[in-house]
Amino acid sequence: MAPTPPAGPPGSIAPASGRPALADGSGRVSAGGRLTLRIACRASGQARLDVTALGSAPLARARYRCRGGRAAAQLRLARAVVPRLARLSPAVGRVTLQERGAAARVSVALGAAGRSTSPGFWSDGGLQCASPGPRQTYLVGPNFTVSPATSISVRPWIATYTSAGGWRWLGLNGGASRWLQLTATPAGVAQWLQPTGALNPWTWGPITAPPSGSVSAIGLFEVIYWYGGRPTYVWKYTHSFVGSQPAGAFCAFP
Repeated sequence: MAPTPPAGPPGSIAPASGRPALADGSGRVSAGGRLTLRIACRASGQARLDVTALGSAPLARARYRCRGGRAAAQLRLARAVVPRLARLSPAVGRVTLQERGAAARVSVALGAAGRSTSPGFWSDGGLQCASPGPRQTYLVGPNFTVSPATSISVRPWIATYTSAGGWRWLGLNGGASRWLQLTATPAGVAQWLQPTGALNPWTWGPITAPPSGSVSAIGLFEVIYWYGGRPTYVWKYTHSFVGSQPAGAFCAFP
């Protein structure tokens, strides 16, 4: 058997900073291609939207005006893009926010008109709350099971929310993440199965929340299934737990 993947690096949830962020982690694209992004801002600026699954070119840009720490950017997507987005919905978009002296690149869940922006939850794995410390958490990967076996690419995220800083995404490389190459089988991920048959899943953390201030966190995995060399992309949230007890969708650090 292949060795168990090493645990991901420790990290920390950054408190509110001077960088812009999204005040809402999701957005809905109308049938006419309109999209409103709610932004936690420090100054007026510009928003750009990309969806990797729809190509490398930006889908829309718009300027926004910051008032009282909040702004709304009104984007307009080309009509030809809307039906393609509907087929992917919900999709993960990347938003680049540029303000005076500050910039950020964040993710957003996009739904087309009449479609949900929630991709649902993985059936196992999850975000462990208050572990190993009271303001710490770690992310355990679901045991991706498929039949027949296939190679998979897995990219983990933790999305965090504060009222002051909005939504921010934390990956294995800080504000970004990276793909892990694994093999899914009918019995689970091959790299997690030891010769004795014990399951040793990959984990990432601990992730430490700021010592004060209310923070919510949720785990997320993007997965590409390479059936016959052709990619099938899926993403879902993880449930959260305190020990072995379900704690809902989020870990909350008051």
